[in-house]
Amino acid sequence: MSLARLVMRIATARALKGATLAGPRVFDSAVDPIDQTIAEQRQPLIVLTTDEHELEVTGRDLGSGSHRCDLVIEVAIAARVEVPASDGQGGQITIAIPHTDEGMELTLDLMEHQVVAALTRDDNEWSRVWMKLVPRIQRRLSRRGASAENGVRFAARQLVLTCDLVDTPPFGAEIEAGTAWAYALCAMEADPELAPIAGMLRAEIAGASVPDWEQAARMLGIPLEVVDQLGVMPTLDLAGDPVVLGDIRLLEEGRTMTIDEPTADGQGL
Repeated sequence: MSLARLVMRIATARALKGATLAGPRVFDSAVDPIDQTIAEQRQPLIVLTTDEHELEVTGRDLGSGSHRCDLVIEVAIAARVEVPASDGQGGQITIAIPHTDEGMELTLDLMEHQVVAALTRDDNEWSRVWMKLVPRIQRRLSRRGASAENGVRFAARQLVLTCDLVDTPPFGAEIEAGTAWAYALCAMEADPELAPIAGMLRAEIAGASVPDWEQAARMLGIPLEVVDQLGVMPTLDLAGDPVVLGDIRLLEEGRTMTIDEPTADGQGL
């Protein structure tokens, strides 16, 4: 569902910040075109989008199944890049990669490697969150791009990861400890910027307390009238609250027998 896509994109942005040559310049779903953004920033940057999300639906179950989401990671550079490196004697030096065709291509290759490492290397909390939300990657596609807009010459790389996603918990369900969702929300709640979003997500998932049969009905997209006919829920007045039966009437060979509550109690019914 879209909530799983949202949390996965947030985890991606947090895992990539400070982990590549883009530093903190990681933008979640930037509205401006990347050529305009790079013209303003000039420094290496990353833009994340998740425009394509596919779910194999059974019946009316729009919440669970085989999720497939394209995570698009766009990397762009428009200036010389300085990369820290070891001098071979225990010290640090800085290598300047020139703003040439060869230099920009080298920088993009390096940044693509850094992106993949940041998402799949289990060395920080957000990479672990990302891996829990994305149990499998179906495809990795890398596209090259370049342009010269408004006098700014830049090179770009588009990395597309086609990801499986975990299901969003059904409405009214408790988020169980140890699950991907529990892990992700705890990480968001520990971040002052993300804590309000985490609270909103918990409220959206938990909603009002609803019984198990209603959770299942909503998850599968089954009308309550159908669930009522299946006999797995209390008898409903579909225009209002559940109705308690006052008595039972039995018809046999033209005779009518009424069993009210006192009679039922006396018979142990």
